[in-house]
Amino acid sequence: MPIPSFRHCGPAIAVASMALAMAVAARADPRLDETVYSPVVEGRVLEFELRTARLTGGSQRSTPATVAEVGYGLDDRFSVALVATHETGTDGRGRLTDVGIEGITRLGRIPGAGIDTGLYLEYRSGRNGEPDVGEAKLLLAKTQGRFEGLVNLIAERPFGAPRGEGYASYGYAVSALWQTTDQLRLGVEAFGDLGDDHGLLSRRQGAYAGPRLKWEIQPRGLPVSIAIDAAWLAALGPAHAEGRSETRLGVELERRF
Repeated sequence: MPIPSFRHCGPAIAVASMALAMAVAARADPRLDETVYSPVVEGRVLEFELRTARLTGGSQRSTPATVAEVGYGLDDRFSVALVATHETGTDGRGRLTDVGIEGITRLGRIPGAGIDTGLYLEYRSGRNGEPDVGEAKLLLAKTQGRFEGLVNLIAERPFGAPRGEGYASYGYAVSALWQTTDQLRLGVEAFGDLGDDHGLLSRRQGAYAGPRLKWEIQPRGLPVSIAIDAAWLAALGPAHAEGRSETRLGVELERRF
């Protein structure tokens, strides 16, 4: 496979550099239930995704979270999905923490920059003592040749939380992938926290960042495509207090109509 020339990769490298810079700048937050979303929506596509993430080491040793998501692209501008999250605490007990509905709207492309933009909105109904939560994300994507860079800026706020705890928190999810073969993409991703209403980037911070791969196949004779997404993220800076590393694995089935 041909490798893209570096002289054509200026914007791609800029997005990747921004992703890594954010990884160093954000306070520790494993964000086990998060993934990196694209603002590009495909109409008449049904998706089922099951993903799990596990934090190991530190104060939250071996705490996995599993997310199941079923979504459908209504057209090339809007998609909707149902989501459920199951988590296992440090005591080894598993529980359903929330069920919710999410939607993605493609806003358009920034003229001259070639950056696609979108808006993600989600409402989650808490279960087993967890509060209801509203979440909004600004989705940014830059595609150039074999490169795809994604940046999600996240704002999350609980509803009905105890007095003094109902403030918004802010974070990010970023990814940079290169298409190495027709079926395999390799790159890096990072997740972290940018602070909250009591202080945005106001104290020493850490992050989780590391290599990622995505393998996509279309099995002969089946009407669905399959994608396997895996990553290993190392804790950076103060993030070591929560966990030394984070492993992620996702399987996605996609059917076009």
